[in-house]
Amino acid sequence: MRSEAKRLSKMRIIEFKAGTRVDLGRGSYSNLIVTKSTAKSNKNMMGYSVFTPGTDTKQKIHLTSEELAYVLSGSGKITVGKKLHSFHAGDSLHIPAGVPHGVRNDGKEDVIMVFFFSSADYPKTVDA
Repeated sequence: MRSEAKRLSKMRIIEFKAGTRVDLGRGSYSNLIVTKSTAKSNKNMMGYSVFTPGTDTKQKIHLTSEELAYVLSGSGKITVGKKLHSFHAGDSLHIPAGVPHGVRNDGKEDVIMVFFFSSADYPKTVDA
């Protein structure tokens, strides 16, 4: 009973503003919400991204963690090397560790995604 109460006391509600905002250019940004700094016992990381129309991010490679994302709104393309993969609101994305990828918003509305990493913080990442 005591260990259950201790475990339950670790539950956290993390406000959006508690995250770390990362500027992606052209008004686009990511907010790193569930990280080691906001939830010390976490084993996975969660964030939120907004990609404004016309945004085409540089391809990145997350070296040690896979990325999962859920598209809340908008549509665009994931660039993987020279290939383009279309996505729309309601789609889920799985990007294995080591795969170069970027986000292209070629639509007329913001693309909004919630993303997750299989690491407690933003993983080590390099430009593709």
